[in-house]
Amino acid sequence: MATEYSDVDRLILDRWQDVMALIDAHVEVQDRVEEVVDEVGERLGRWLEDRGYTVNTESKGPSYYIGKDDWYHKRKDDFLIYFEIGAFAPVGFRKVKEDNPYAWLHTENLEFLKMKDPERVEFAKALRQELGDAAKSWANKNIDDADGPLGRYFTDIKNADRIELIADPDKLFDFGRKACEDLLTLAGPIDRVLAKFRPKE
Repeated sequence: MATEYSDVDRLILDRWQDVMALIDAHVEVQDRVEEVVDEVGERLGRWLEDRGYTVNTESKGPSYYIGKDDWYHKRKDDFLIYFEIGAFAPVGFRKVKEDNPYAWLHTENLEFLKMKDPERVEFAKALRQELGDAAKSWANKNIDDADGPLGRYFTDIKNADRIELIADPDKLFDFGRKACEDLLTLAGPIDRVLAKFRPKE
């Protein structure tokens, strides 16, 4: 059977040089988006520094990882617990596949305290109990009690909104700041539960 080109195929064939130029431009603009993500990460870091938090930026994700200084594990040179704000760039940027941005709590590094999966699951349960009704707003079908027990997707932020975020550093900073403010409400309960599980050093 002979191959038949679709209307879209025909459009691409007819505008081949223009399509190739757009592909090249798409590759180049992603590098500049990474620069914006890095710059906003530095701004978030300065904003959070006085509150006792550190921000690490993964611009290709893109993600911001936020750790509280009290959660730092010197022997492993990493945070026992940390927050992530991710997927705030639109689908089509690097490997972004999520429909919406998200904010998450990660606990897999509690393994540094020799806490295996069952102990980390117990930590998650204790944390939700400490949070009470507030835990409901951090319940998501994708949570994993051993590694990421609390999380939420920003379902009100669609792909078009994410294009605006990466196009305007001030908007991205405002989004990141508001997401941080939500996450930081978890810090007190995390501290109280961590104190019960963390061995005295």
